[in-house]
Amino acid sequence: MLVLGLSNMRDAAAALVRDGRVLAAAEEERFVRIKHVTALPVQAIAWCLRHAGVGLRDVDAIAVPWKYWVLGRRARLALGAMLRSPALFRVKGRRSTERLRQEWTELAFLPGYLRRHFGPGRYQPVFLDHHLCHAASTFLVSPFERAAILIVDGASEAHTTMLAVGEGRQIRVLQRTPLPHSLGQFYAAITAYLGFTPDQDEYIVMGLAAYGEPGFAGVIRRQVLSLRPDGQFALNTGLLDFHLARAGIFAPELERLLGVHRQPGDDIQQRHRDAAASAQLVLEETLLHIGKHVKQLTGADNLCLAGGVAYNCVANSRLKEELGFKQVFVQPAAGDSGAALGAALWLDSRRGEATEREPMTHAYLGPEFSEEQCRRALESAGLSWQRLSDDALCERTADELANGRLVLWFQDRMEWGPRALGNRSLLADPRREDMRELINAKVKFREPFRPFAPAVLEERAADYFEVSGPSPFMQFTCKVLPSAKGLLPAVTHVDGTARIQTVDRHSNLKFRMLLEAFGRKTAVPVLLNTSFNVQEPIVCTPEEAVRCFLRTQVDWLVLGNLLVGRA
Repeated sequence: MLVLGLSNMRDAAAALVRDGRVLAAAEEERFVRIKHVTALPVQAIAWCLRHAGVGLRDVDAIAVPWKYWVLGRRARLALGAMLRSPALFRVKGRRSTERLRQEWTELAFLPGYLRRHFGPGRYQPVFLDHHLCHAASTFLVSPFERAAILIVDGASEAHTTMLAVGEGRQIRVLQRTPLPHSLGQFYAAITAYLGFTPDQDEYIVMGLAAYGEPGFAGVIRRQVLSLRPDGQFALNTGLLDFHLARAGIFAPELERLLGVHRQPGDDIQQRHRDAAASAQLVLEETLLHIGKHVKQLTGADNLCLAGGVAYNCVANSRLKEELGFKQVFVQPAAGDSGAALGAALWLDSRRGEATEREPMTHAYLGPEFSEEQCRRALESAGLSWQRLSDDALCERTADELANGRLVLWFQDRMEWGPRALGNRSLLADPRREDMRELINAKVKFREPFRPFAPAVLEERAADYFEVSGPSPFMQFTCKVLPSAKGLLPAVTHVDGTARIQTVDRHSNLKFRMLLEAFGRKTAVPVLLNTSFNVQEPIVCTPEEAVRCFLRTQVDWLVLGNLLVGRA
């Protein structure tokens, strides 16, 4: 059975699954070059179909991770809150109108939109429960036959959190938390309070938190986000409302407690760092509270996470370390883009066509390009290159990295999810104290407090980090060993942690060869690995890679086996 999953929500994406096996998956932003785009993922769908050599009429089913017509309690709560607050009525009403005009209209008339873009056919999409799709996106590609499942995000059709258990190919819901009590919306509102963009910049707040002290945590626990029995929690939306926060409106009572909110572009003060640290701590405590309950309900040895909050790798690590699970699995696209994949997997499983589950061991599920396409992109830009064998390329690149050069590394299939994992990466020497400043000056132009991640040979990770197992998708942080902190300053965060990527012997051979070559030259098989982009989505095509290279001061570009230097 061939199933297409698609999501037109924020981080729009498409995925193609055949009998439980993931054939292709990609986010629409990589094609249309708009970060976190909300749109019918026409380009992502087209690429998935081309990759599989099929047309949309050949697909057996189309799955969508959103029952857009299900409002129920969500609508009643929203209407009641809006009637009590004129400001909320204006903000929420405008947002609802925007969604009706785009997202819901696209879904309500989806067959017509698909015929317009992909030709005639009897397209009959199946609309599925959003949180169950998140659950399928993690459990059905996990290595576990049985696991507890925890889904935490901003909101589904009517809920914000789901506790479930997965067994074989089945998922059974155990408990849900209804709106408006949302951890995702709490953290997004704090993100807005700190002057960043909600639903996009939460990872910036997570990085900033390490620079602060959680002095506001007690106030937040008492006044904003409190724990309830049986794994539940309560968010005081009268004090901190996500929808108002998106519009830059904050309750006077909140600003009396935390201080006046920061405007975008303002200097970051210590109280902003402390507010970030406090919100991060309360988020972690609430997740541990929920996680303990799902552990009690299921008695499971393993845990699967998904939903946008599962991108918080600091919180993920506490769940992994403190709840007593043997293993914790988070797939690389934990947010709404991953729900497109989950929809395809869940429908495939529900209809009994998936005869086996295939664990996700790598994230290389997107487009790839031939050497001829890479050559044409370089020729069009007037660039010259040198073609090297795999061994020679890795040796030469490792030499340049060891000498302090920056390398843009473009290989094979694009990664699925927001992390660069060795196929669309900017690479650097992690041993250099000044490397973070160098990258921000030459390429990234981003906040100096944000950390960079290390990629390390899986079997050598314990030589530098306090690891408790593989971490191929950069979804966990761990302590840098005291003996390694001075050795790896460019990838050690201010709190002594790192968000590591472990590279095994099978998933990415060329990236593995490069790490081995760098290890032979420096005795440190670790590289700083960040995304190949400049304030844009990660590059997808060779042409985008070349354009990005030319507008930076990076020393080297590698396209497949083609090595390109500056004139």
